[in-house]
Amino acid sequence: MSAGGATGTGTGATAAHDAPRTSGPRRWKVVVLAALFALPFAYDVFEAVSNLVSVPQGARYANNDFYRENGLDGLVAEPPWAVLVLGVLLPVVAYVLALVVSRRRRLAVVALALLTGLAATAALTLTITAYVTSI
Repeated sequence: MSAGGATGTGTGATAAHDAPRTSGPRRWKVVVLAALFALPFAYDVFEAVSNLVSVPQGARYANNDFYRENGLDGLVAEPPWAVLVLGVLLPVVAYVLALVVSRRRRLAVVALALLTGLAATAALTLTITAYVTSI
């Protein structure tokens, strides 16, 4: 009977020991790390919003009214709205996804997930910028 009780207690102790802590010193470290990584993600959002505002006002789109009035519909260019809005949403989604994926993981895993999200955001942002400026 004591063997059964010891096994039950051992299993409960192992499950309690394996459960990650979400309070105490680890929690503030994760919050500080997330706040530090929020800065470059916020800068990516700022860049995307500035693209969303400035690209439609660029020289390429300034003559659209003139082209339409004179029947030169082939020269009319429309801003790539879907791509510009995607550029704004991408850093936010990557940041939240990195935090959700690394929830209740070690601090190194949280840092790696945030760094991976930042790298993916940077690569896709550069691709979006190259696309927008090429059309």
